[in-house]
Amino acid sequence: MDIIKARQELLMGKTIYDMELKVADYGRVSTDKDDQLNSLENQIHYFSDMIAGVKKWTHVKSYADEGISGTQVYKREQFLKMIEDAKDGKIDLILTKEVSRFARNTVDSIEYTELLLQYGVIVFFISDNINTIYPDSEFRLTLMASMAQDEVRKLSERVKFGIKRSIHDGKLGGGSLTGYHKKDGKLVINEQEAPIVQMLFSLYATGEYGFQKIGEMLSEHGYYTRKGKVFSDTTLKKMLKNPRYKGYYTANLSTVENYKTHKKKKNPKEEWIVYKDEKGFVPAIISEELWDKANKIYDERNSKWNKNVVNKEFYLENRGYTSKLFCKEHHSTFIRYASGKRKANPVWQCNEYLRHGLDGCRTPILYESILNQVFTNVIEKIFCNQDELFDQIMSDYKNILKESHANIDVSSVNEKIQEQLNFKDKLLDMSLRGMICDEEFKIKNSKIDQEIKTLKLSLAKMEIQMNSIEYYEKMIQAIADYVKLQMNVQQNIKKYFHLFIDQVIVSKINHDRKQIQLEILFSFHHPNEIVKLDMRNSSKIEKIVN
Repeated sequence: MDIIKARQELLMGKTIYDMELKVADYGRVSTDKDDQLNSLENQIHYFSDMIAGVKKWTHVKSYADEGISGTQVYKREQFLKMIEDAKDGKIDLILTKEVSRFARNTVDSIEYTELLLQYGVIVFFISDNINTIYPDSEFRLTLMASMAQDEVRKLSERVKFGIKRSIHDGKLGGGSLTGYHKKDGKLVINEQEAPIVQMLFSLYATGEYGFQKIGEMLSEHGYYTRKGKVFSDTTLKKMLKNPRYKGYYTANLSTVENYKTHKKKKNPKEEWIVYKDEKGFVPAIISEELWDKANKIYDERNSKWNKNVVNKEFYLENRGYTSKLFCKEHHSTFIRYASGKRKANPVWQCNEYLRHGLDGCRTPILYESILNQVFTNVIEKIFCNQDELFDQIMSDYKNILKESHANIDVSSVNEKIQEQLNFKDKLLDMSLRGMICDEEFKIKNSKIDQEIKTLKLSLAKMEIQMNSIEYYEKMIQAIADYVKLQMNVQQNIKKYFHLFIDQVIVSKINHDRKQIQLEILFSFHHPNEIVKLDMRNSSKIEKIVN
């Protein structure tokens, strides 16, 4: 649609109902409960009837997302498909019920309606009576979207209160769990899925199989996830570690930090609520003995793996971004590719792209060299006062060095000298009592004197050495060199990346694979950062949001 021409026609008395338009409708519900799905079906019928009633309109398609939160656009597959179709010129007008159904995030609402206008597509929010073809729509949309976003915040607070109340009452929280149905705050065993859990624990407890092999064996028996996919290593690991399968109540394992992103953080173990259920809220699918046996094997394997990673620097260098980069379109992880022509310049690609090419995912490919540069810049900003930090660390080291050398080592030698003096006193006492002869006394006493002499000589050398300015300065310089090496972000980027960054969500900007957005979520209390890259000019890296 030519937006300027359409606005001129509106000024001359036309309405959108008088224009020949390709019309689509969009609906969304946030849960997959029957009443919500019926509501969505009613929305689709309403829009279909409405579009059919306008002679000059052509119904393109109904787009609908089920059981999806409006605060996270990347999870809404139908919404993103609608945007792609709009870009391809398949749509002129999008009908949706209200702003809160379109997006519950002010930034997303404005960003996507502006993007659609660039494609020549207008959005009509029926209940809110907002049509983006009108110039004043942006102000009204901002107001309505802000109200919708605040409602999410209030809802988040109400949910948190409800969770606390449920924990107090012993009711179960959380979503669906393989092997169970959830009913009235209780888990009920799902007879069709329970064999999946039993097979997982039975196979793993033999010690002969890993998660990948078990996933394959489950699929051979016709067992898949509820989405029809092979069980992944990550999913099976979470299942294996879940105490609910042995009949234990669990709560407060994690907390939602941000109501907009739904980002969770793990709570400290001392805050977890885990106990054997006696009220029938969590029926066991497997025995406690089997659960403990399987988890003991997992812990032993995990511990053994950690010990066997001798060259951790090599691991970080080649796998440093594993399980941290996520595709915004599919929320699948990025995989490192460094073979063939990529050997000298490794890249990270969405797992769906590796499996199916561009038909599977159009999220950009990331060069590892660019990622190193981006994350070095980000982390160096965290270390903005490196000189002060270095001085503080060295001050602490100097104090520890003085204390340890002056007290711990010297006192240890003094203790040994005192032990020998005590032996000497006991030997004299035995001689006076006639318990040993004079000749034996002389031999043993001489041996003790020689040991004391050796210890005192060692102590004298140690004290001279520890008081030596040259020795002290060498020690301090060695420590300083080591600290500087460890504080060099560029040389230790993978190590700091894993330490500071929880995950990075990757997406393209304006559907252009040469323009990339990285949303960086930190693993500590630090504002998320958004970095935008223009791969048409690889030197252009700009931090947009702090």
